Amino acid sequence: MDLLLCTNGHPDTRPALEYGAWLAEVGAAQAAFREVVLLGVVEKPARRPQVEALLEETGRILQEAAVPYRSVLRGGKPEQVIAEAAPECLTVLGPMVGRLAWAHALSRILAAMEAPVLHITEAHRRLERVLLCTGGLRYAEGVIRTGGWLARAFGATVTLFHVVEPVTLEYPVANEVKAHWSHLLETDTPQARRLKEALGTLEGMGVAAEVRVRHGPVVREILHEIREGDYDLVGVGSPYAARSLRRLYRPNVAVEVAEAAGRPVLIARAPVED
Repeated sequence: MDLLLCTNGHPDTRPALEYGAWLAEVGAAQAAFREVVLLGVVEKPARRPQVEALLEETGRILQEAAVPYRSVLRGGKPEQVIAEAAPECLTVLGPMVGRLAWAHALSRILAAMEAPVLHITEAHRRLERVLLCTGGLRYAEGVIRTGGWLARAFGATVTLFHVVEPVTLEYPVANEVKAHWSHLLETDTPQARRLKEALGTLEGMGVAAEVRVRHGPVVREILHEIREGDYDLVGVGSPYAARSLRRLYRPNVAVEVAEAAGRPVLIARAPVED
């Protein structure tokens, strides 16, 4: 997998570039990435000097760390340029517009991407504990495999995390999960089966993993777990297509967590067949 570090010249992308450069340096010893690419997105000609300055600054960091890289400068909208440049990359990016407008912009970028995205607002240079939020459903397969790959490459441990939401509809599986959420793995529910499959996947990759379960609103409980567990990286799945009607009435957990986590957040789309 290649590593793609992105900027459009906005100052808030600097932590993502710094973290990406650190990731490339640490990963070089394990040959974690085939190639490191610096991508500058020029949305307007007037912004070109700022884009070039951040690319040069990051390039110097990589040179000092003896990490080979190549630099690419392209014009256009971030969601189009990044998606075209990242078909088989782990893409590292930070807020490319002011924080107030970034959630909408990030949603557009994620909708255009098939490859995993590592969202950075603060350059947290440690990768020992990884939290992978599963939702107990198949759409988490992408984040489990990518998060497991990162954990194996960097020698990190993984916690598989599932939140049992308050039941709003009465049906047998939901009631069983609610009644037995504190020992969910002992049940024969679909959620328990998915968690066991995820554990098997990680064990097959040689990654040490455990399971934690909480009960309550999803985003709130994820943020509580991040703070209490002092995790270095958080992984969340992105289950719905950009044009799905469910996006109109379901929270965008990936974007909400990315905004508030204060940690690197890995966002991986569901497999195409889903």
